[in-house]
Amino acid sequence: MELLILSGSFTSLSLWLLALTLPSPKTNSPSKASIRLVRSIPAFGPHQYLHISPDKDTVYATTWSLPPSLHAFSLPTLQHLGAAPITATSSYITIRDNWMYSAGGPTGEVHRLPFPEPVKEQQFLFVPEDELETADKTRVALRTGSHAIEFSAGDLTRAYVPVLGTDAVHIYIVDPVTGLLAEEKVLKTPEGSGPRHLKVHPNGQVLYVVTEHDNTLLTYLLSSLELLSTHTLYPLPTSPSSPNVAVGHASYRGDTLMLSPSATTLFTTTRGATPATRGWLAAFPLTSSGLIAPLSPDSAEITYWHTPTSGGKANAIDVMSGEKDKVLLVLTDDDPSSRTIVPPWDDIQPSLYVIDYTLPKSPSSGGSFSIVASIADPKIGGTSHALFIPGLRTDGNAAEGRHDEL
Repeated sequence: MELLILSGSFTSLSLWLLALTLPSPKTNSPSKASIRLVRSIPAFGPHQYLHISPDKDTVYATTWSLPPSLHAFSLPTLQHLGAAPITATSSYITIRDNWMYSAGGPTGEVHRLPFPEPVKEQQFLFVPEDELETADKTRVALRTGSHAIEFSAGDLTRAYVPVLGTDAVHIYIVDPVTGLLAEEKVLKTPEGSGPRHLKVHPNGQVLYVVTEHDNTLLTYLLSSLELLSTHTLYPLPTSPSSPNVAVGHASYRGDTLMLSPSATTLFTTTRGATPATRGWLAAFPLTSSGLIAPLSPDSAEITYWHTPTSGGKANAIDVMSGEKDKVLLVLTDDDPSSRTIVPPWDDIQPSLYVIDYTLPKSPSSGGSFSIVASIADPKIGGTSHALFIPGLRTDGNAAEGRHDEL
């Protein structure tokens, strides 16, 4: 079985198409899984975030290049469709119907599709209007400004934007006709938390927020904005001398989160603050109502797994269904050890991993993570964000079946 992965890079102006080969579970083949580079796609990077449209026919990309812009590539050909100028470097893109939503730093924007000439319909601010002209609009502003935009599941009537520097999640009402946003209220997260990324459970009732500064997973009930639970993104050490866990929030930088395809597990990542500290990937079991399963003899345990390196600026993930009781994850790595650009490259470490998560086998046990395959290639360098690409063959043509259905 062969699956396609598209990755951005922090050290390259290209996108990279990779092929993951998995031994067929029906043949009992002794061969191992592997990842190979298929080709590079001329792009406008470094592209730090990718998003596939709901109909699977377009990949959208943010970039750190200047002037700020958003880009679109067709599927299955990966031909560049065009660019949309924006005010400030964006960190995130979400597509809803015929609208493209982005957010980053001091601004967020709404564009009416399609490419090659999307029309900018709205700009919303996270700084006072009279300060926008002088506000930082480069990627540096992503450290303190807006960092993502997500929508409530199902009815898509609400949008949510986390803002790191103000410890806030801005909540908007979405106009169903025009696609424009009207701010409804602001959810304040704990002081100094730095909300970075968020997701809404498919039931539309639970909001999950990953914070960068204090490395926590916050769970809120959306009807009341009540904080239901707080969990660390890394395992707490059993003793101050624990050899595996760095002590203190300052040792890590909270990163991102993804729901499993069945919405029974929430995956989170955090990065080491320096190359000396490895990051963490965690799996939080969810109840049928979307809450983090309470720790009890009848609930599955939270599973923490040390990522191979600090993750650098990355440790981003994408997920897809695997074999029975398994989830496949692609994990990007931008640790300095993965992006050596001067030969010799003998000691270069992988910059992308595919990881297998096995769901808990019993209500009282935890799941397990294992590395399926990895790739180390000096041309790619440190990867930023990667996606499993459904329905694409290595020759660039459409496949008969979708990979996420295999």
